[in-house]
Amino acid sequence: MNQTINIVDSVVSQLHAARRMASRQFVGPFGVATRIWLGIVMVLGIVAAGGIGNAQSPTRLPSVKHPTRLPAVERPVEAAPVDSDTDSDSDSDSDTNMPITPEESVWVLPETEFLTDRFYQSLQTRVAQRPEHDSLPLAPEPMTSGLLEFPDPVLRSNPPVESDPSLFGNQLPFDSTTGAASDLSIDPTDECSSPAARDYSNDFSPTPIPNTSMYHDGQREQLPYDAKADVPTQYPLVQWGRQWYGDGITPKGIDCFGPTNLVRPKFYLYGDYRTGIASGRNAAGRTDNWASRLNLDMDLQLTDTDRLHGFVGPLDKNNQFTRWEKVGDDIKYRSEFDLTPVTGFYEGDLGVLMGASQSRTSPFELPFTIGLVPLLFQNGIWMEDAVTGAAFALPSGHSRLLNWSNFDATFFAIVDQINSAAFGSDEHAAQAFGTAWFIEAYDGYIETGYAYVRDRNQSERSYHNITASFTRRYFDRISNSVRVIVNSGQDLAKDDRTADGALLLVENSWITANPLTFVPYANFFYGWNRPQSVARAGGSGGILRNTGINFESDGLNGFATLDPTAADTAGGAVGVDLIADDLGHQWLLELAYVSPHGNGNPAVPADQFAAGTRYQMPLTNATLLRFDLMYGWRGELEDVYGTRMEYRWKF
Repeated sequence: MNQTINIVDSVVSQLHAARRMASRQFVGPFGVATRIWLGIVMVLGIVAAGGIGNAQSPTRLPSVKHPTRLPAVERPVEAAPVDSDTDSDSDSDSDTNMPITPEESVWVLPETEFLTDRFYQSLQTRVAQRPEHDSLPLAPEPMTSGLLEFPDPVLRSNPPVESDPSLFGNQLPFDSTTGAASDLSIDPTDECSSPAARDYSNDFSPTPIPNTSMYHDGQREQLPYDAKADVPTQYPLVQWGRQWYGDGITPKGIDCFGPTNLVRPKFYLYGDYRTGIASGRNAAGRTDNWASRLNLDMDLQLTDTDRLHGFVGPLDKNNQFTRWEKVGDDIKYRSEFDLTPVTGFYEGDLGVLMGASQSRTSPFELPFTIGLVPLLFQNGIWMEDAVTGAAFALPSGHSRLLNWSNFDATFFAIVDQINSAAFGSDEHAAQAFGTAWFIEAYDGYIETGYAYVRDRNQSERSYHNITASFTRRYFDRISNSVRVIVNSGQDLAKDDRTADGALLLVENSWITANPLTFVPYANFFYGWNRPQSVARAGGSGGILRNTGINFESDGLNGFATLDPTAADTAGGAVGVDLIADDLGHQWLLELAYVSPHGNGNPAVPADQFAAGTRYQMPLTNATLLRFDLMYGWRGELEDVYGTRMEYRWKF
């Protein structure tokens, strides 16, 4: 377009010069002929100028909120007629003063230099003369400093759209008639230009960029890393092969099972050591001892999905721990050394194994395990034990029909070593077969399961164990879990049944303004008859272990608790969990209550109350100290109480 303007200016200047020369030198008939010839040249020059303009690509203004529509002029603007008697100055004025109706203009341009003013006036004239092109297509222009850039300084200071501070730097259009900023009007007949219709969510113009992002500040880029420090990490006590979360490139594996399941062997030995001193009285009698416990996990990982794992507690046997204890006036040492494995199992993925054997990736996912397997469901409430058997899972499923976004299904078969109060102390009496499901749906998650527990020696004691729970958050303030466990099917006299009835658990925590450091909670339960978990290891406590710290065994010193069986009882625990701002210290305060109903629980002949507290703090990234204190009032029975201190080292 600038080229067109230059050509037009050159042609017009030459025509004016030729006309002046002719008016001075040619008179008579020759002068008339010369003027006719000059008129023809002028017309051809104007046509040529128009042709050159059409040959170029259409001028595109920057992309803005909505395409700016230039107004249609009622009548074409005609150039002033050329008068031979007019001097050159008047001719120049007639070229520059082409009328445009103020009411029809989109914005009023301030007075500026000759060529710019004439160019935009000519542009409006050409649009009016060609109604089929009444609006010019717009295209985005490069942006600088977060503002839209226009090709002309006049438009840069007078953007042809409604002002937007984020795009135009708080500049409003300038009105030359008033000398002040004015609001820009878009065609009122265009529905798209109404304020209600100006939705810029689909605007594909360049996103405005803040000015501060247009330059590089090295110190600002370094700031996030200035306060960084290496986080101390406790590594396994023994590491053979690949380092635990080590750096560097993963070494090339060995093709033993197939090219897609390479062997990268590594062995870890890790666990924790606990030692604690306690004094007090539990339901069985005095507990004054200093006990120690060592948990050793041994993990041999063969491939990324296959491993052999074992666990042993060399300082405990039959839920008794190596200790010094006070018996009467004597202090005795009790050694409970035992290297019998508590768990020992193989874990892998059948899909990966089948795929690797065919030199292909896994066609499906089917993780499985077999051996002496630890099974834990519903936070250990429904099952927490190491049992002999096998299990497999169907992971990461979903159902559009049931509106389940994700679910995992586990199927298990237990053939031996079930620990349950339903079978006394005989861990070889029963077997169990069942399934457990975890489902994310309905703004929360569901945990459900079924197991048939079979007594291999006395079929009348076999029974069905069913559970279901739903957990979700309400009103963005309460996290709630409702859980039910039902036992049914024993073909015995009512007083001889060991697993029957049901348990209702309702767990709540309040989401405060400081959800990580101040957590009030209130948990309640109601038990009918004698509800049982499918399997519970001796050291895992009773079925109410998660209800509160006054129902939770310490798994070391035999610390005192209220009755945790839920047999023919109801109650709950209310407390608050206080955590330091740096998450380094924890203090728990709790009140608990148990009330009997019926005559099925001789351990709770009357109401029981308890108050307890726990405080723990880290010494290093691998060690901590824990302190417990509780007192329980038991109607018609001797009170329980205790204090203890524990040191724990994780490795």
